[in-house]
Amino acid sequence: MLKKQILVLFTIFLLMILAVGCGSNNTAQKSASNASKSPGSSEGLPTQMTWSVYDVGSGGYAEMSAIANVLTEKNGSQIRMLPSASGVGRMLPLKNQQASVGKLGDEIQFSFEGIKEFADQDWGPQDVRAYWAPISQFGFAVREDSNIKSIADLKGKKIPMITGNASVNIKNEAILAFAGLSLDDVEIVNLTSYAGQGDALVQGQIDVAGINPTASSMFEADSMGGIRWLEMDPDDSEGWKRVEETASWLFPYTTDGGAGMEGDTNVMGHGYLVGGYANQDPNYIYELLKAMDENFDQYKDALPNLALYSKDEVLTEPRGIPFHEGTIKFFEEKGLWDDEKQAKNDALIERFGKLQEAWDQTVKEAKKEGISEDDFQEFWLEKKAELVK
Repeated sequence: MLKKQILVLFTIFLLMILAVGCGSNNTAQKSASNASKSPGSSEGLPTQMTWSVYDVGSGGYAEMSAIANVLTEKNGSQIRMLPSASGVGRMLPLKNQQASVGKLGDEIQFSFEGIKEFADQDWGPQDVRAYWAPISQFGFAVREDSNIKSIADLKGKKIPMITGNASVNIKNEAILAFAGLSLDDVEIVNLTSYAGQGDALVQGQIDVAGINPTASSMFEADSMGGIRWLEMDPDDSEGWKRVEETASWLFPYTTDGGAGMEGDTNVMGHGYLVGGYANQDPNYIYELLKAMDENFDQYKDALPNLALYSKDEVLTEPRGIPFHEGTIKFFEEKGLWDDEKQAKNDALIERFGKLQEAWDQTVKEAKKEGISEDDFQEFWLEKKAELVK
């Protein structure tokens, strides 16, 4: 009898241990599930995100940090920032899926087309998307006392090219193209610093600066004798056609907030994109934009440029690369999308398919013909021009 009682007690004890163990295991599994909630969860933003951004001290880093701080406070999302000073350095974590979101310059446009540093065999055309497109501005400034009155007057003049900065250089080429000029028509002056253009302009090292009109160096240049901007008539359809042939993501833009501007001035605009790869979950991108929109008032005054992150200010027309499916869902919900924009988006997605086919064909032919790594970029760009119209 005693043995029976001991056996019963022992059995009950084992069952209690198993019950506690199962309960603990379920709790642990539930906790792990919450902690690793995947991007795109219907519950909102994930608890952890990694963003690839410009280097510390830059405007892009400061802007994304301000947004991240608010999303952490309001949504509890922990956001890790991966800073880099180079375009490839910002794209690499996105390609390797170490980051889901990037604050990017023209490198995302270059990567889509497989040009510049992305013409390398390790890259090629990338299936990327724009998530959000705050508008930035760019133009040509001259000294107030310069005899240069129009872009056409720059023939034979000293034009800056910034070492290692393809984003700036291609914009300079595009503005020259607006007036029917090319790099062969001007004297190239190589500068190592984008911000140094203001001083170089004042000192006479260059005849024009290609730069954002709100750059601090241009306000300094304006205080040292005055500057003015060479305007780009938004109604000059032929001029803008040449601009888009050089860089399809550039468009007419009117502003009055730049250095030396006394009223509305016609320069050039482009999307200073928040973007990444097409394979990001649409719900994740939608929830991110929704959170940015709902909390906009909490970060819009942290920095002057953050006012441009408003849904009423951002670019909503596809330029250069397509918008992400999650972005389109957000735009549709806010009445910011239409059939014409969808058609442009579809055309860009179709273009990527052609780019990828051309790249695959080129890689095979390069291998067959024994094209060296050093000669591959030129070989690819020639094939791209031939195969993708």
